Amino acid sequence: MNDAPATWIAISHAGSRKTIEDHALVLEARGITSAIAVDRASQVLLVRVEDAERARAELYRYLRENQSIGPSDDAPQPIERSVAAAMVYAAVLVAFDVASRRNGFGLDWWHAGVADAALIQAGAWWRSVTALCLHGDVLHLAGNLVFGAAFGVMLAQSIGFGLCWLAFVVTGGFGNGLNALLQSPSHSAIGASTAVFGMLGVQVAHDWVRRRQLHYNLFRRWAPIAIGAALLAWLGGDGRQIDPNAFPQTLDHLDVALPKIDVGAHVLGFVAGLALGGLVGWSRPTFTLTARMQAALAGMAAGLVALAWFFALR
Repeated sequence: MNDAPATWIAISHAGSRKTIEDHALVLEARGITSAIAVDRASQVLLVRVEDAERARAELYRYLRENQSIGPSDDAPQPIERSVAAAMVYAAVLVAFDVASRRNGFGLDWWHAGVADAALIQAGAWWRSVTALCLHGDVLHLAGNLVFGAAFGVMLAQSIGFGLCWLAFVVTGGFGNGLNALLQSPSHSAIGASTAVFGMLGVQVAHDWVRRRQLHYNLFRRWAPIAIGAALLAWLGGDGRQIDPNAFPQTLDHLDVALPKIDVGAHVLGFVAGLALGGLVGWSRPTFTLTARMQAALAGMAAGLVALAWFFALR
């Protein structure tokens, strides 16, 4: 250390090389040049004297945020849990599709679960959730399987699988409910796409908040918003709104009843996701969710769907 140039000063010491390298990366991201040296058993981070005050401030901010967030926040979520949850989602949608087309267990799933605006306005809130499980045709189902699973895995990697799928049910339910309140009583709708766009909204808002907290530059901070809006505009036309005047008595020719796109439900699901994602993003520094908590949240999501169908089929 005695051989270090006089124009450099040590601002960080650690026993771990990785810790010092992380500190160096933080400074590099802020445009501050640094160097790593060894002092006996300790790793030392050096900066130029004129950069010392700003470097200490950046490291202090970095350490404060990471200490408040906790180590589990920075650790990546296990990908196998995210994928397994997405597979459960796909299996549930397929099971409901088969049941609704074949009147499984002798029940009329379709008429009981459609998001009928008049009935929702009259208090049948559960239809906002049950409609997420119903689809008009194979293409409609396939689109929500693919994009729902993809967005689900990505969001689960950011906030955990349990919170992700609880957000799916909550944003989908709110989106359908708000849409029913704003539509005419004759409006009806089906499909998981409202909740799929809800997950997209959660991801967008969560990433925006986290990037703001980590002091990203303006372009990188607003990138999630731009990407989310582009995806909403591009994919938002893949939903279905039922034409009540063409509603079939059977599901054999269901496609004639589905000529419209329910853009309102997609947008409102996305907006609900933005609100929830912002709340999750701002709250994350104050708490962490263990694997058991995530499993409990996933159970809550399943419980909400089961409760909604209980009211629908009673």
